[in-house]
Amino acid sequence: MNDEIAKLEQMVALLTRKADREQQAKIAAEKLLDEKSRELYLAKQLVEESLSSIQEKSDQDIALIKLKSYLESILLDFNQNFLQKPLSNSLLQLLVDDLSAIEQIDAIELVFRNAQQAQSLLRFHTGKEVNWQALPETIKFGWSDDFSQLTVNISADKEFLGHFRIALSVPENWIHTIEKQLLVFGDMLLAAYQRQALLDRTLAAKQRAEQSERSTRDFVAMINHELRTPLSGVVGSTELMLQTQLTAEQKALLNTMMQSGELLKVIINDLLDVSKINAGMLQLNEAAFDPLQLCNMIKDTFTIQTQEKQLAFEFSYQPAIPPRLVGDPDRIKQLFVNLIGNAIKFTEQGSINVDVQWSNEMFCFTVTDTGCGIPQESIDSIFEPFTQANNRSNRKFEGTGLGLTICRLLVSEMNGHISIDSDINVGTTFSIALPLRIAKQSQVATSTPETQIDISQLSVLVVEDSHTNQMLIKLMLAKLNIEPSIAANGQEAIEYLNHNQVDIVFMDCRMPIVDGYEATMILRNQGYAKPIIALTAGTTSTERELCFDAGMDDIVSKPYKLDDLRCALTQWGNQPSKAGSG
Repeated sequence: MNDEIAKLEQMVALLTRKADREQQAKIAAEKLLDEKSRELYLAKQLVEESLSSIQEKSDQDIALIKLKSYLESILLDFNQNFLQKPLSNSLLQLLVDDLSAIEQIDAIELVFRNAQQAQSLLRFHTGKEVNWQALPETIKFGWSDDFSQLTVNISADKEFLGHFRIALSVPENWIHTIEKQLLVFGDMLLAAYQRQALLDRTLAAKQRAEQSERSTRDFVAMINHELRTPLSGVVGSTELMLQTQLTAEQKALLNTMMQSGELLKVIINDLLDVSKINAGMLQLNEAAFDPLQLCNMIKDTFTIQTQEKQLAFEFSYQPAIPPRLVGDPDRIKQLFVNLIGNAIKFTEQGSINVDVQWSNEMFCFTVTDTGCGIPQESIDSIFEPFTQANNRSNRKFEGTGLGLTICRLLVSEMNGHISIDSDINVGTTFSIALPLRIAKQSQVATSTPETQIDISQLSVLVVEDSHTNQMLIKLMLAKLNIEPSIAANGQEAIEYLNHNQVDIVFMDCRMPIVDGYEATMILRNQGYAKPIIALTAGTTSTERELCFDAGMDDIVSKPYKLDDLRCALTQWGNQPSKAGSG
């Protein structure tokens, strides 16, 4: 019995200890669980905080990328706009407005140099009013103390052009990125201003050049008219007087006057040619021509002059030269005349040799004399205007010194080349090579013999405002048994032709009230179909084009001679106007 009780007590004690251990284990487990739960909670809090931080940073990065994308898009658009359009107030205001539409930007101010008025500054602003923090003009860019404002100064060559300010609310880590982006905007505005300024300067220079060209054209046309009109009176009067009964002394004086007039005409032509070429007003009138015929004409022209100075004159023409070439025969003839004329002038004894060849698809000719020669130190400058080998006041040979200048300029216009070889007291050789084309068969003119007419039966109207020229042309036409009608200006001519018929009209171009160009256009518009021949002192291509554009058929240049009028009457007296019938 007692043993059973002892066993029971022993079991109870064991069970009690076991229960205590289990209770302690439970308490320890609960404590461990509580600690682990606390750790898990803290870990969760840390993870949530980290996720929140990452999300916030991700949102900021996305917002920054979005901001950069907006800025780059605006930059690209306005770069194209500034390249395609002039820098204007509306374009600058549009730039400011587009930038202010960005969420993070509170206000923008652009102060910029006026492209049209360089001394004034223009202000463009959008957004809320801001108390802007000043930045010295010498500093390229800078932030305000609280990093809420960025100012970018725009300068070129140490000259202040304006500034670009922006107020914004962004995280501090965005500042460097925004700074780089807005500096690019400043560079874009500077480049746009410089392009606009360069364009304005270029346009102003172009306008000055065009005005200068117009002034030059007007001056050349005016001086051409003013010089040739009185010269026409001198040459025409002298020619008419030479056809009257004269004493030997009077004839000698008139011959001298005629030679002086011809020399003056050459000088005027040289001056005007140089002026036209330098002003870009010279146009080559290319046509098919016969080089042999041209050279024979040149040879005949200078044969008498060389005989008068007792100079041998040899003219060699290579048979292999094509029978027809394409070029400006008048200007080519001018090259021959200038070079041979110079050779005769500077050669006292010996010979003048002209050699004409066809070589390497080029029309080549040399003019060699046995004259005084040119010093080596003067050869480089001999083609300069108003230059002779001896420019001193006691020089033996007179002249303007423009002949060789004109040769050089004409050869250059024809894409050829000119060279010189000279020895003192031995002589000089000038060589010219011109790249002329061989005329095709279709360019070879086929002439049909014209029916000869009695020009004395033609009725003629002369439209001329100068009383001197009226008198001269009446006297010249009287030599051809023609008594012309006279009109003093284009208006009188129109009224006369509305009531009278004539075979040919000689029309001066520059006249008061209604000039020759306008009068001709009015007559053509009224259906007038008779030939109208221009009497003009104008020799520029522009003035000649004006004549033909107005409806004139041909041109007789002042100072004209009796033969010039006879040729015009013969050519146009037996056919209708080509201009009037077109």
